[in-house]
Amino acid sequence: MAPLTLILGVVFLLALLVWANARRRILQSGVPGGRVVSQDADGRRAIERPLVSFRYGLTGKPDYLVQAAGGLIPVELKSRGCPPAGPHVSDAAQLTAYCLLVEDSLGETPSHGIIQYADRGWPIRYTFEGRKRILQIVDEMREARDSRTVHRDHEHVGRCRACGYRTVCHEALD
Repeated sequence: MAPLTLILGVVFLLALLVWANARRRILQSGVPGGRVVSQDADGRRAIERPLVSFRYGLTGKPDYLVQAAGGLIPVELKSRGCPPAGPHVSDAAQLTAYCLLVEDSLGETPSHGIIQYADRGWPIRYTFEGRKRILQIVDEMREARDSRTVHRDHEHVGRCRACGYRTVCHEALD
């Protein structure tokens, strides 16, 4: 009986270590306090299904979805540092789209989401104006998708050089 007790004790300790390590990594990532409802950050425990809004034609998976005291909070992790002027517009738009997805697919309107950069977290309020802007962007994307000609939307040479459509683009920057 003693060997079985020893084996069960070792298995319990290993399970406890695995749990503690996972919890430590979540806390180090800047995810706010609360119960992690789902996560898609490390591929080990991915969200079973993405959030889907059939009404708006959107699908997505935030890196974390946390049930905090104030409600559900989507969290998006970025491996780079936060720009000195604040989050990139595209990062804020992505997070706002996750808030919209939580609202439409789960029926709970988040007050905000968090962009967790490598060096700091940045809360983004979920507002009517932000929601309206995301829906406008979605409409613009649909129009562009159905258009025969889509124009470049930037002036960044480095971005052009890395683009997969560069060889067939008539507006590529040199």
